[in-house]
Amino acid sequence: MNFDPKVVPFDRSAAYVHHRAMKNRRDNNVVDALELLRRAVEHSPNNDEYKLDLAELLSEMGCLSQSNRLLLDMLSDRDAPTECYYGLALNLLSASDIPGAKRALRRYKGLDPHGVHADEVRRITDELQFYEMLSRPLNRRSYRAARVADLACERMKEEDFRAAARLFERSLGLEPARSEIRALYATALELLGMRKEALQQARMATEAEVASVRAICVVAQMYHMADMGRKSRQMALKAMSMRPTGIEMRMLIYTLGELSMHKEVGECARLSMQETPYDRQLLHIRAVALIRTGAQEKQAMKFWARILRIDPEDTIAGYYMDAAAAGNLKNPPPDYAYQVPKDEAVRRLSYVADTLSRHYNELERVWQEDKKFRALLKWCLTVDNAQFRRASITALAALKDEEAEGTLREVFMRPEIAYELKLNALMLLRMRGADMGKLLPPSIDERDGLLPDPEPTLDRLPIGFRQAVKYASEVLEDEYGVTATTALALIMLKALSSRQMVFCTRDRIPAYAAALLYCYLSMRGEKPSFRKLCRQFGSPFRRTVYYAQRMADAMEEDADGEPDGL
Repeated sequence: MNFDPKVVPFDRSAAYVHHRAMKNRRDNNVVDALELLRRAVEHSPNNDEYKLDLAELLSEMGCLSQSNRLLLDMLSDRDAPTECYYGLALNLLSASDIPGAKRALRRYKGLDPHGVHADEVRRITDELQFYEMLSRPLNRRSYRAARVADLACERMKEEDFRAAARLFERSLGLEPARSEIRALYATALELLGMRKEALQQARMATEAEVASVRAICVVAQMYHMADMGRKSRQMALKAMSMRPTGIEMRMLIYTLGELSMHKEVGECARLSMQETPYDRQLLHIRAVALIRTGAQEKQAMKFWARILRIDPEDTIAGYYMDAAAAGNLKNPPPDYAYQVPKDEAVRRLSYVADTLSRHYNELERVWQEDKKFRALLKWCLTVDNAQFRRASITALAALKDEEAEGTLREVFMRPEIAYELKLNALMLLRMRGADMGKLLPPSIDERDGLLPDPEPTLDRLPIGFRQAVKYASEVLEDEYGVTATTALALIMLKALSSRQMVFCTRDRIPAYAAALLYCYLSMRGEKPSFRKLCRQFGSPFRRTVYYAQRMADAMEEDADGEPDGL
């Protein structure tokens, strides 16, 4: 029997759906390919190839959160392909999380040094090292100016404008050519009521030879605060003429929205979508710009409809679709920020709070039966409110459900979620006896934000022990693809607190580092070799074993519940 490629089989198997998805992807029908790939994964949930293709497509479309969740769900299985770490690295790199990307690349290299993506991993790693080298301040003076400016921005967030102005002035004294800092200094002066000085600094910021788009946008917003409408519009149009891209274009769009230049907002969003056509924030901005320039709601609906095709669970786009269909978007018109209006947010938060208070003891049943509650509990994670984020994470940690655990895995990767909330969820998961190895795959737990920054812990160690920790951390990263500086520092701090350790002189650093790494690997359930570690660190065998025994004794004392002296 001859095969006719024009005949479509009645049996739409997972393989057939995947084949059609790949064809649509090659033909640049990306959204159709996405929907077909989702169907292929639903039909064949154990097929890693389909899942990796779906995660890759989501990443290319800029849906990093969805791609990360799929990859992390795969990594929760011990037999997951190493390509998951490569995909995570690319997603984290797209999100500008360079330390996280380097961790994922090291993990891939350690697990599969001769894998399909090994050459690409080496290339990206080298480029990241080169980028970090170029990103460092040229001298200590520039570094100091940047740190002072960061501190000034923190004071601006706290609305301590007087302290912010002083710090901006100090930063400019160290590096006068920074136009962005001068623009922020002008804003701080305006907020202090020092109009004359603010206008002088604003002119200096925008008339500089290297005035950036960011500086011009900040000055435009400052003029807007000062009720200087004509000047603010001139600055915004000047920034548009510079044809910015990336984050500078996002800042320009925000500035234009603040100035009610809605036609220009829509044009900038259209230009940005030539690079990222599936970005939900840009799609929302285009829809809102159409509404605010007098277009019919039906014209705007197609943008929210596209968001729902990309992510059917997006409740924000769902709200605007329903509101547009009912003709409720004209008065008042929606905001450019990708979030539901305040009244709707209050209603949603009230519903979640009421459900949690009345049904917390039967949360499993409510989670399974109430689709609205399930969607809104996830939505709470996107709200800029620590109280509701905490409630959402706490409820998710209490649920014995694969969907809830998958959501938590993705939450642990988000940099905007506070460390305290992650730690709180981790404790709740341990209390209910969750399989932590499944919930937090290797290199995701303490090495991705669940332990605090290592610097404060390292500062508590004497300099010799501090060098030993750093030496052990470097070998652990290079040889095992794992970053755990904080965990190593805590082990050393605990060992020191037992007062069993000999002072760490320069010649003892290799032995202490080897012993520390032995204890850490043993705690992870691995079986390290003393002889191999001694060769790696160049340390005496007997001394290394002795130090490792002292550290192990200190850790056993802590496990037995004895006072730790910290």
